[in-house]
This record gives sequence, C-alpha cells and structure tokens, in this order.
Amino acid sequence: MLGAREHAYTELGLDEGALAPWLEAQGPVAVVDFETTGLSEDAAAEPIELGAVLLDPGRSTVTTLERTLRPHGPVPRSVRALTGLVDADLAGAPRIEEVSFAIAAALAGRTLVAHNAAFERHFLARYVAPSLRLARYLDTTELLALAHPDSPDLRLETAAERLLAARGGHRALPDAIAAARLLSLCAAGARAGAPRYATVRTALERFAPRSPWLALLRGGESLPGEAPEPAQYIRIPETREEPVPFDGDAIAAALADEERGRRHFPGYRVREGQIRMAREFVRVLDEGGRLLLEGGTGVGKSLAYLAALIPYAMERSAGGIREPLLVSTRTKLLQDQLLAKDIPAAAALLGHRGLRALSIKGRANYVCQRRCEQVLAEGGEPRLLEEDRAAFAALACAAKLRPHGEIGTLPAALLGLYPPLRDLRQRAVAARAEHCTREQCAVERACPFGQRRKALADAHLVVANHDLLLRWPPDYPAFTCAIVDEAHELAGVADEVYAAEVRPDEVLARVDELFGTGSGRRAFRPRVDVDPHDARTWRADLQADLAALGGLFADRAGEFGGLELPAQAARIFPQAAQTAQLAAQRLLLLAREAERQQERDGEEGEGAEALARGAAELRDAADSLRTAFAEDSQIEVVAAFESLTPPFDRWRLALRQVAPALSFHESFLAKLESFAAVSASLFVGGDAFAALGELELERYSERPVWSLRVESPFPYAEHMRVVALDAPGDLVEETSAVIEDLARLLGGRTLGLFTSLRRMRDVRERLADRLRGEGFDLLMPRRATDDPAALVDRFARAGSGAVLLGSRTFWQGLDIVGPALSAVVIEKLPFEVPTELRRRREARLRAEGSDAFERQALGKMLLNLKQMVGRLIRSEDDRGLVVIVEPRSDRPYFERLGEALPRGSSVRAAARAALASLLDEAGVPRPAQRS
Repeated sequence: MLGAREHAYTELGLDEGALAPWLEAQGPVAVVDFETTGLSEDAAAEPIELGAVLLDPGRSTVTTLERTLRPHGPVPRSVRALTGLVDADLAGAPRIEEVSFAIAAALAGRTLVAHNAAFERHFLARYVAPSLRLARYLDTTELLALAHPDSPDLRLETAAERLLAARGGHRALPDAIAAARLLSLCAAGARAGAPRYATVRTALERFAPRSPWLALLRGGESLPGEAPEPAQYIRIPETREEPVPFDGDAIAAALADEERGRRHFPGYRVREGQIRMAREFVRVLDEGGRLLLEGGTGVGKSLAYLAALIPYAMERSAGGIREPLLVSTRTKLLQDQLLAKDIPAAAALLGHRGLRALSIKGRANYVCQRRCEQVLAEGGEPRLLEEDRAAFAALACAAKLRPHGEIGTLPAALLGLYPPLRDLRQRAVAARAEHCTREQCAVERACPFGQRRKALADAHLVVANHDLLLRWPPDYPAFTCAIVDEAHELAGVADEVYAAEVRPDEVLARVDELFGTGSGRRAFRPRVDVDPHDARTWRADLQADLAALGGLFADRAGEFGGLELPAQAARIFPQAAQTAQLAAQRLLLLAREAERQQERDGEEGEGAEALARGAAELRDAADSLRTAFAEDSQIEVVAAFESLTPPFDRWRLALRQVAPALSFHESFLAKLESFAAVSASLFVGGDAFAALGELELERYSERPVWSLRVESPFPYAEHMRVVALDAPGDLVEETSAVIEDLARLLGGRTLGLFTSLRRMRDVRERLADRLRGEGFDLLMPRRATDDPAALVDRFARAGSGAVLLGSRTFWQGLDIVGPALSAVVIEKLPFEVPTELRRRREARLRAEGSDAFERQALGKMLLNLKQMVGRLIRSEDDRGLVVIVEPRSDRPYFERLGEALPRGSSVRAAARAALASLLDEAGVPRPAQRS
C-alpha cells in the first residue's frame, strides 16, 4: 500500500559505514518528505505524495516508501508546474485518510528527519496521527546551516545541486533520498577527517554538546586549523590562447573570432556593438576621460569592458604599476556573475591566465579574528539557554567556513534559524576602522579580513560595489581607473554616501566607548576621567532626549516610519526643534569633556586618536541635529527621519545634499584618470541627466566627457508588444483585471510592477479572491525584510502557474530568461514621489533656466519606465507583452513614452479585450494544459 522497496545503501548513494555509528546512537530513523497542494499556513492544503527512507541500526539494507495521494480538490497550477503531478496522475491513488494508519505504523518509534521539519510535522500531525506532533524531529536545515554556511541558501534543492550533483525535482521520494544523502555526506566527510566537518564538530563540542548532530560528525582526527587557506583570487581556467595585448585592433580581432569566443563562452556570437563598445573602453583607459555608455540588453557590456580592462591591467602590471583597476556594481547578482563566470572566461579568451582578480566589500562584511574570539568567549556562560548556545556554534562555523570569513551576507534562513546570530555577527566584525587597526590586523595572521585586505595590494582587477567605491578606505590601495556598471544607480548611492547622519544607537555607542557607560558585555574601560555617576546621568539624559525626539514624529511618519522635514521645520515642529537643540547641547558637553581629557593626556598615541575621533563624531551629530531644524532656508541639505518606530531609539536622521556633485568630484572623480559609467538604462532621448544629473559630470570634470549608445540586438519589433490601456477607470480594479486575464491566458507567467505598496496589496487581495481554486501561486513581498531574490527565484523555478507582484525593488535587476515570464503589467507611469529633496532640486534647475519637469520629473519617469519594460525580454528568444494600465494618454508627455522603449518598439493604445490577440501577434506560446 505504501510502495515499500528494499535497497542496498549504495543504490541510494548512501555510505553505510559512515551512517552506522550515528544510527547506533540515534536508533531507527525515517527521513520523510511530503509534496502538498499548498503551504502549512494554507488551511486547505493537503498531501499529494509521501516519500520516506527508513534507516535501521544493524541492517544492511534501506527501505523506501513512496505513495501518491489523491486530494479532495484539483492540483493547483503552481504545484503542477513544480512537481509535474497533475490530476490524472493521482486519480487512482488513495486519499490520505485511507493510508494514514499504515503511514503511522511505518513511522512509529522512529526519529523523524526532514528538511524544514516543521512542514512535515504539521502535515503528519494533521493528516496521519496527532501523536506524531510529539515525535522526535531533526531538521537537516540545521545541519546544512552548520556544515555549509557558505551555501547561497538553505533550500534542499540548492544543496542537492551544489553538494550532491543531483537536480531537485520536487518529488517526495527523491527529496527524501536527497536529505538522507546529505546526512551521509556529512557523516562520511567527518569520518574521512575533512576539515569542514571537524570545524563543525569542534564548534558543537564547545557550544552545543547536546546537539543530535554531534554523533553524526564523529570521525577523523583532523583539526579545523588543517584546512588550507582559501585562495584570495578567482580561478582562471587553463587556456591555450595567445595573450591579447592592450591594443584596440587586437582586442577587436579577438572578439570577432567566433570560434575562439565559443571555446570560452557557450553560445558566443560576434556582436558589432560589443566590439564598438570595447574600442571605446580602450580609448577611455588609454587617453583618460569620462565615458558614458549605454548598452542595450544582450549586447554584452560586461565582456566589452573586461576585454579592455584585462589586457590593460596586465600591461600595467608588467610595467611595474601596482595599482588595481576597479569595477563597481550595484547588485550582488551582477557581482557574482562577474566573479563566477564573466571574468574567468574573459581572461581565458584573452589568454591572460595570470590575472589576479577578487571582490571586496566593506569591512563590516568580514570576520575580525580578535573581535570574533571575544564574542565566542561569551558562549560558555552558564546562564545561556541551549538554543542561544547553538547561535555561537553557528557563528564559529560561519567564521571558519564562509569564503574569506565573509559573514555580512549570511542566508536569511540561517539568521532565521538562530535569531541571536544577528547580534553576534555584528559584534564579530570590525565595522569601523578604529575597531581594528592595520597593525592589529597584521598580528592576527589568520584574520580573514586582514588576509583579504592584504590581497588587494597585489590584485590586477577588483570588483566592488558603488557604496564602497565612493567610501574607499584610505588604507586600501589607491586607484585611478574605474568602470561603474549599473551606473544609473550611482547618483542615488552618492546621496547616501555624502549625507550626514545621526543614529541614536551609534551616538550612544560612542558615549559608552569614551565614558565607560555601557553595561554587561558592552562595557568599556572609560577613556574620559569623570565622575561615573555624572557620566551615567549625561548618557541617560541624552538617550531620553533622542528617544523623545523620535517619539514626537510618531504620528506623522509614513508607512515605513519615514518623515522628510520641510523648510522652516523649527516653526512647524517647535517642540521637536527644542528637543533636538537640547540633545545637541548635551552632545557638545560630552565632546568638550573628551577634548579636555585629550589635552590632559597629550596629543599623541592611540588613546588620543580615539578621544579626538569620538569627540569629533559627537560634535558632528550635534551639528546635524541643529542643521536639521535650522531657520536658514538657503541651507543646501534636506533632513529626513527614517525608522521612526517604537521605542524610538533606532531611528536615523539623514541630511542629504541638494547638490552632491561637488562632494562627488572632490572626494572621488577628480582622483581618477579614467572613468566609465555603464548601464542598460542610462539615456533618455540621448540625455543622461535623468540618471546622472545630480553628479554634474560635464560641469565639474576637467577631463573630456563623451557618450555612446549601442542598441540591443534582440528582435523587439517581432517579439514584444507594448500596450497602453484606453480607459483604465479605477486603477486597482483595472490592474487586477489585467493581471487576472493574463494569468489565465498564460497560465501565470506574469509580473506586476507597482508604484504604490498599498495598491499592490489591494490588487493581491482581489486576485486571491478571483483566482481562488485555480491553483495560481501569488507571490509578493509581505515585509520589508523579505528577500526579493528568493521570490524571483521561486517565480522563475515555477516555470508557470505563478504571478509575481513587486514594487520599486523589482523594477530593475530581475533577469528571468525564457517562458517563465511572458507579460509585464505596469500599473501606473513611474513618476518619482514628490519630496522636499526633489522640490529643492527642481527649484535649483528652474533658477538655472532649465525646464525642471522636462529634465527632472519626466526624465526620471522615462528612465524608470525603461527599466521596468526591460524586465521582459532577456534573450533573443524571449517573447512577451507589456501593459501600462494607467498611461495618462491625455497628457502631452504620452507621446514621449516611446523614448523609454528599445528600437523597434512603440506604444499602442488598446482595450483590455485585445490582450489575447496581442500575445498571439508577439508569438507568445500559450500553455498546453494536461489534467
């Protein structure tokens, strides 16, 4: 009845000898997996397939159970797409209640193991036997988190592909076997003495000796310290190509050699536009200057600039110049693509296997050996709960096993498993330069951050992000050449980099460091010699003032706790202005005490530097609080509060410059000989002002500035249609109806992009009602902390049956290739929200005689629209439809919408009833339904 079969261990890819000691300690085990019609929070969800692997101590064979189950309703579209199971496959299967007794009997007395075990526990207790809620469960997600914290995520399908070389099919028995193989992999690795598993074993013995995974990892005697140091530079493949010199013609010839290209890039095609771009990159590197380059989707921007950068870097290195070339990206997706794929393949194609390339992030991303050991020392405190101790074990494993000690981007699921890990991670890094000097770093030879920083000095090519690029630390190697990819984001990053800010938690942390007013594990030896009672009183008063300041704006804050201060803020918010002034006075008092201490101690030494730095930061915070409420209407900053949520001690006050261009040029661009800004969305009507206007490249640059635009090679005229609805009516209703129609026509495969979070949620509610029972997976971020990449990946993996809704985060960076995405619905033209900062910038343009609406408001809208439309066609085979629900066709600027579209495209007015014919016109395939 349950499809029981006997197998040899090796038949399932399991190591009997490695698992035997664990089974002797553990007793009988069942590795279980369910496929269901929905998630556990869905009251109507029910199992459609069971898979289990039964392991018994002392037995030389393994039993598998496999049973399809017939649900009471149809299999949802999204589940059909995910599992391949359709109603016909389940028509002759029993219902879960008919086999529940047999399932309960098979699992009785066993430890139940599952990946994300809470899911299996829910369905076993609900549909099989309530007593199974009390069974002993082990979650292989925890094992994966400890042993492989360097995985991109903790999903079973990712682990199967990455560690087991198996494709996850979302079928119950194969997934149960994959979880069992994960157990076997870890046990076998530990038995062989692999350093990775010795690291986990040591961490568990130290912090979580009761962990059930410890018995699995008993084995060899290898110590964690025996693990080889990770390679700092990316691996370049073997190549027999002759090295290409830094010469425009030679580089063009290499890119024009299709046979050569295909040896290193599957499916490589010679593109004249790519060769043209490469020549421009050669020019800007050779002659110096500022290049603004827009390359349409699929033209190959990355290879174009790498084809120039790599020979240039090697030529400079051969000439004795030890200075890296910088590439900067905005998204981690592009950074990972460059490091894992594009740079290694490009270096091999160009014959430069000796290229040394790496990525670098801010210091807060890397483990500081000294600080991490201090944090881990707290893990032995008797007062800690068992679950808190596990977080220390997770930190110890992540610090050792993640490449280069990079713990700043731990998978969200890992932080969810061990909530204390967020705080532990924050304290285990040297987020500020004074936390760990270069001299201290040099003493700790095993310090991951120290090793990474040292490797920078010998790198030819460094990949960074925009934020780090503009904040480049003085103790990192200097550079004079930079190529900024995704450059349309650079001005927004500059707004944040050159903003002055105040954060109560950081201000109080400085006070604690100076005056020793912290408590518990945050206690510091005081640097300022004052009466401890006075110091504690000053700190308490300051903390109360800062919390009161945030609380005064609680009722005025927006949906996410934000509030931009208008001009004359002191008159509009007199009580807040007084509170800010009082806090500023307290900060100045504390700063003066620190300065007096510095005078008493002398002007030299590390202590004097810390006092001077701390006093300066307190003075800066006081100045920012005063400036935020200054009466002078001519002041060139706009103040905004963020994160104004109870208990109002974690807010941020940012003072953004109305004109950040001078700061950008003086602190960054003036130091560069060569600079290239690259993007697929840089120009609107041939003008880069919408993307880079606030940086005023032409006004301040002393070097020549020139532009180039290369169109996408994709056949947009045949493959894409863009339609503006005739009469949208109620925006929520019409957007819901359009997405509903397209979801049914396409079987999902629809992306909705929104300018309003409220309207997005309203549309989602209506779609949930209207599509209920039809099996669509409606995906939408529900919290600010939701990971957009995980939702996009889930949508893309579904293939069909899914609808994805997103706001601004989803307007760009999504790269969903193939039929998983066939329609993009844009609910409204993406004009920027009017803000005080935007109004001040528009007023500045008008004062200079420019049309503020034309250059600022309309230009940025068209740039945003260009990015939104660009989500649809990501390869030359993609086909699809873009629908603009509210195009404002009665406005004069409607005729300008075509400037946001690739060549060969145009906006067509149509009614909703025409969507099906437009899909057919673009050649979009319809789903073939199988039941």
